[in-house]
Amino acid sequence: MVYLTVQSGKSSNSASEVATSKTVSKNKHKGSSTSSASSSQSSSSEKSSSDDQSSKFVQSGWSSDQEAQLASFMNRFGTKMKQKYKEYNGQESIENLAGEKYPDDFNNRTFKMYSDNSKKTETINIGWDPSLKKDYDYHVVSIFNCNVGNPEQHITYLFSVHDGQPVALVDQTTNGSDCMVKETANQEVRTAFANIFEGNN
Repeated sequence: MVYLTVQSGKSSNSASEVATSKTVSKNKHKGSSTSSASSSQSSSSEKSSSDDQSSKFVQSGWSSDQEAQLASFMNRFGTKMKQKYKEYNGQESIENLAGEKYPDDFNNRTFKMYSDNSKKTETINIGWDPSLKKDYDYHVVSIFNCNVGNPEQHITYLFSVHDGQPVALVDQTTNGSDCMVKETANQEVRTAFANIFEGNN
């Protein structure tokens, strides 16, 4: 588990998050001038078909079946880690020991992305959006929180979609006005979410 303490926009770790590892062609159409209109129309049609296929999942959003799969994984993961995770059910907000409330705080606080290897932070546009249709950079589709029993210490996973790709963010902020998040270093969590998102389970 990682206990993150945030002071004036800076973060420090008193422990490290349990993890196994850390990360993180277009077709060209040529033709004669006499057939350029037909070629252009064909190219447009092919591109549209390709785009529709690649964005099919994104357009359909995060499904209840995927949420059930993720909940099942988080239950197994929590048991393994001796942690108990609470799932946001889409109705009753989750409040962690630091006083953060999800998904309410997406509208009430500034979220900043950081990494363990850099002192730089970046303000991000993030919000609750299982439909994947709202104007966010990070569309949060699922939230799980574990209060670890010590003052203000918690592990809050914000399972998100960024640029069409699954990103498992973790929030362990304990103080400060900003909410500090990073991509989880836990490879097991990252892989499970990616597989569920991509339909590989």
